[in-house]
This record gives sequence, C-alpha cells and structure tokens, in this order.
Amino acid sequence: MDGAEPSRNHRRRALRRLLTAVAAFAVLSLLVGLLARYGIPRSFRRPGEPPAAVATAGAVLAVLGLVVEVAALVRAVRSGSYRAARQSAAALPVARRRELLRAVRRGEVPADADLPTLRAVADHLVRQRWIVPMLGGLVTMHLGQALLQFSPALWALFVLTGGLCALACGQLLRDARRGAAFLRAYPPGEVAPVD
Repeated sequence: MDGAEPSRNHRRRALRRLLTAVAAFAVLSLLVGLLARYGIPRSFRRPGEPPAAVATAGAVLAVLGLVVEVAALVRAVRSGSYRAARQSAAALPVARRRELLRAVRRGEVPADADLPTLRAVADHLVRQRWIVPMLGGLVTMHLGQALLQFSPALWALFVLTGGLCALACGQLLRDARRGAAFLRAYPPGEVAPVD
C-alpha cells in the first residue's frame, strides 16, 4: 500500500468539512435574511400565562437545575476532576492532542507515542464524566424556564439546548468508556507492545 490512501482520505475529509461549513453558512444566511425581512413574530416572543401547577413545576425545575449544576461543579472541584481537566490537555499542541485522542478511542498504541501520555489522555477522558450532571442541570433549568414563561421561543431554546446536551453527553460517556477500556488494556506497570 502506498502513501496515496491516507492523502486521499485526508482530502475527502477536508472536502466533507468544507461542504458542511458551506451548507451551514447557507442555512444560517437564509435564516438571518428571513428574520431581517419579516422579523420575529410577537406571538413567538411573548410569554403566555401558564396554569398555576405548570408555573410551580417550572419554578421547582429551574431551581433544581441550578442546584444540580452547582453541586456538580462543587463535586468536580473537590474531587480534583476540574483541575485535572484544565491541566492535562493544555500542555499538548492541538494536532498532537487530537492524534492521541484518536489513538485512545481506537484502543491502540501508535509507534511514536509514549504510553504514559496515552494513559494521561485516557484518564482525562474518564474524568470528564463530571460534565454530564452539569449539562443535565442546564437542560433541567431551561425546561423550568420554558414552563415558567410558556413562550414558544423558550420552548425552541429548550429543545435546541436539550438536543445539543444529549449529543454532548453521549459523546462524553462514550469517550469515558473508551478511556476506561484503554486503561484496563494498558495498566500502569505494562510496557507498550512493539509492532
């Protein structure tokens, strides 16, 4: 196999990214143009009058979401996960970090990588689980605000936030599982296999 295959894959990936960016820009431009031309209807922005039980549930959910976020942040700071997340990846260049993350996610040790650095990256992926309760608290708080205001704009914001947070939580939990599997496959006393 020659060196043409990785180059071709790189070009395909770059073309896919470019087309995605152009499509996203086109859709965003269309939305901005429509909003500039027609404006946002007042009925979309105006809060409605929720029933008393819904308003109470909204207030409880908004406060509960805030409490969950603060508790998750305090737990992350006390356990050291917050500091470890800020320090472990900061020392590496972006391209090198991406390469190491890819290797840990695949569960392989490249020939040019040192195993302690890969273990540190895998540990970083495992310790990122503290972000999931924070995102859950954020979504809960947005749900409470949407119930309190009963506004279509806040419901749209809740749906958007919920979808993005669900995707992020799925990615975080998948990476945490892969990091834990890497740490089990290559415990600290083990030497990297030579191909």
